[in-house]
Amino acid sequence: MIGIIYFVVILLSCILGAIVGLGGGVFVRPIFDAVGYHNVMNISFFASSAILTMAAVSTIKKLRDGTEIDYKIALLISSGAVIGGVLGNLALEHLISVFEFEATVQRVQIIFTVIFLGLSIFLTAKSTLRFELKSKVLCFALGIFLGAEAAFLGIGGGPINVPILMIFFGFSIKVATAYSIVIIFFSHLSRLVTMGFTVGYGYFDLHILVFVIPAAALGGLIGAQFSKTFSEETVKKLFLVTISAVIVLNIVNGLFII
Repeated sequence: MIGIIYFVVILLSCILGAIVGLGGGVFVRPIFDAVGYHNVMNISFFASSAILTMAAVSTIKKLRDGTEIDYKIALLISSGAVIGGVLGNLALEHLISVFEFEATVQRVQIIFTVIFLGLSIFLTAKSTLRFELKSKVLCFALGIFLGAEAAFLGIGGGPINVPILMIFFGFSIKVATAYSIVIIFFSHLSRLVTMGFTVGYGYFDLHILVFVIPAAALGGLIGAQFSKTFSEETVKKLFLVTISAVIVLNIVNGLFII
């Protein structure tokens, strides 16, 4: 039964995530927290596995549909995101080892998630804040920050990726979502590899991946198709509504934990 619940949640989350560049983790982690069947590390593993699968499928679909990506910029940011993903996962593992109760770790994740999501709404709405970043060092540093934030919070990184890419590179929201998903792929790839070396894959409830991976792949395909047909304004509205809904979901989760 839990596998079916996870399949439905991941499918719907990844469809929406692929459309607006959020990766799907913004819904996966808080909903799995609310279900309460697995612990923090297992939930983070499932979320990253789903996000990685969705990002790979969605990116291939977008490229085949003609979405243009500057590979130099994408590589610089993604390289930073790989390092950031490792750092973010190590920070989460350290936090789990420091606190006696996992609920405390969940509270910390929720607090930072709500802060970042609120910032995301503000930055997306500020359409006058637009630059064209040229520095390779800054692109790389930006990638480290985005990768670390994505891995630590376990939400895919898209909520802050999209507005940051729009602001610093002057991208439209649809172009920013494409770059965001590429960054998400590399940050969560590094995160899953890190988990293998630190915790070990034997720690996780691996049979759940039978539900997680197909749902994420299907969600990535469907979401990428919708993204192709939706207008810029529709994608922006969906992005803002989604972020607002996730803020509410995290606050509710936080109240139940307390």
